[in-house]
Amino acid sequence: MSTMYNEAQLRESEERYQYLVDVLPDALIVCIDDRIVFANASALRLLHADKPEDMIGLGIQRFIHPDFSDELPIQIRYLVREGGSTNFVQKKLLRLDHAAVDVELRAVAIKYDGKPAVQLIIRDISDRKRMEESLNEKDYLYKSLMESVVAGVFVGQDDNIVYANPYLAEMYGYTVDELLALTPQDLIEPDDVERIKSKVIDGLVHGQKQFPIKCRGRKRDGSTIFMEGNSSIIMLDGRMSLLGTLQDVTFKYEQERKLRDSAKLYQKMIKFVPEPIIVTDQGLIVYANKLAMQMVGACEEAQVVGRSLLDFIHTSQHAQTIEAMVQVMQSDDPTPYQELVLICPNGRFLDVEMSSIRISDYMGKDVMLSVIRDLTERKRSEEVLVRSEKLSAIGQLAAGVAHEIRNPLTALKGFTQLLSAKYPERPHYFEIMANEIDRITLIVNEFMTLAKPHYTQFTTAQLEPILRSVIAILETQAILLNVEITVSLERPLPQVHCSENQLKQVFLNVIKNAIEAMPGGGLVEISACVHKDGSVRIRIKDGGPGISQELIKKIGEPFVTTKEKGTGLGLMISSRIIEAHRGTLGISSKAGEGTVVEITLPVQEQRSRRP
Repeated sequence: MSTMYNEAQLRESEERYQYLVDVLPDALIVCIDDRIVFANASALRLLHADKPEDMIGLGIQRFIHPDFSDELPIQIRYLVREGGSTNFVQKKLLRLDHAAVDVELRAVAIKYDGKPAVQLIIRDISDRKRMEESLNEKDYLYKSLMESVVAGVFVGQDDNIVYANPYLAEMYGYTVDELLALTPQDLIEPDDVERIKSKVIDGLVHGQKQFPIKCRGRKRDGSTIFMEGNSSIIMLDGRMSLLGTLQDVTFKYEQERKLRDSAKLYQKMIKFVPEPIIVTDQGLIVYANKLAMQMVGACEEAQVVGRSLLDFIHTSQHAQTIEAMVQVMQSDDPTPYQELVLICPNGRFLDVEMSSIRISDYMGKDVMLSVIRDLTERKRSEEVLVRSEKLSAIGQLAAGVAHEIRNPLTALKGFTQLLSAKYPERPHYFEIMANEIDRITLIVNEFMTLAKPHYTQFTTAQLEPILRSVIAILETQAILLNVEITVSLERPLPQVHCSENQLKQVFLNVIKNAIEAMPGGGLVEISACVHKDGSVRIRIKDGGPGISQELIKKIGEPFVTTKEKGTGLGLMISSRIIEAHRGTLGISSKAGEGTVVEITLPVQEQRSRRP
């Protein structure tokens, strides 16, 4: 019974061992005298055998690849004789279908059925070999790409360069080995190195993945190169590293420098051209010379440069300006001067004319250069000319008609007086008739003043007594109208070359107008001072209702007046007198704030002239 039990246990143990051997993932082959006597299921699958009988009895030589046919049988016979085992070694076997398979193999000397045998433990490494070959191919591919790319490639780690491709080494004039022996500080300007480090650290804090690079490099020969590129953080050997590419952009920098120099030359030329000039790029002002800044009253470039040209042009003229800009950029010819209304930064309107032309290669771009001319003086001259023509026309009219009017007026006035004496019970009507006849006579006399050519003898006189005498004449009228006159004169006022009577007539007209502008009472302020430009300025300000801007432009023209019974000829005559004295008469007013008349007279002596 004990023997039977032991035999059963032995069979059970053998079956268990057989099961473990069959399910083992490694292939097991047992050989005696170079003949296969056992192969497990994994061995059958590895060598493409359907059943054990396909392999049992065959010589192991059948499955050894020719590359290893001499080496492996010798190792097996040695193990049978000496015992022991080998380490895993890589070999090639041939399957039953003669296909090669890469394996990792270990041989162990054992006893099989009481005979010396060798057990081969075999692992299929075909997939691993393919993977290694693929990795080697990719490694070669990446290396080829890095070494043949037309850009400098580097990897920096802990202030050292751990990789540099040949292109980068050639950029600097070194070999790759020489370059790898240097530090970034040897190759890049130190301040640029610190700036790049700071940018990378700041970018990492904010989650940035890529970091643009702009730096100056020092070549082997000591010359400077300008470089631009990109970089990103990678992990290399478990450590944070910086992978980057660099391109030599020295040529681009030189071209940009030449463009900047060219632009500076343009600007220098434009700066000294005695005309206001601006340069625009696609409608944006990129340059304005000093005269252009002064024209619009800009104190800083930021008030003009960087803004659209249309910001300074009246909206009603935007369409024609855009059309002109398009035409300019399509032609090499300058545009004719066209009149525009500029809007200055302080809100002032300015009449100008502008001509433009295309300029090529200004900072590498095609831009529009515009010459602007202030039309203020020309407009003023035109207004003076028109006014002179009106005066001339009035003079001619007055010369031809005045004598014809005076005689009937004399008769009308005489008969009115006779009728007034004959019909004393109706004095009101005759007073109206007499007043209107006097008014007609006044207008005729003023016409005669404008028309009558005469010579005036100019002399040197003190200005203050002239002003004081006129004020004394008008004080009574001012008191009657409850108007106060204040006088503030800088002392001593200089002498002026003038006709005293004519200046008195001007002051009389202007001050009288100021008093009459306030029938309900008010204040007339009269002041005079010497200006730094060598002229004396007399200012008369009233507190009346003021004059609208539309009307103030016409003041001085015949029959333009704010008075109910005025003719407008008084200011016209005054303007003519001041012009004869080589001075100016200006009027400014704001509704509700009164009117200011400013008279400017030159102090220096002038030759006698005919008004």
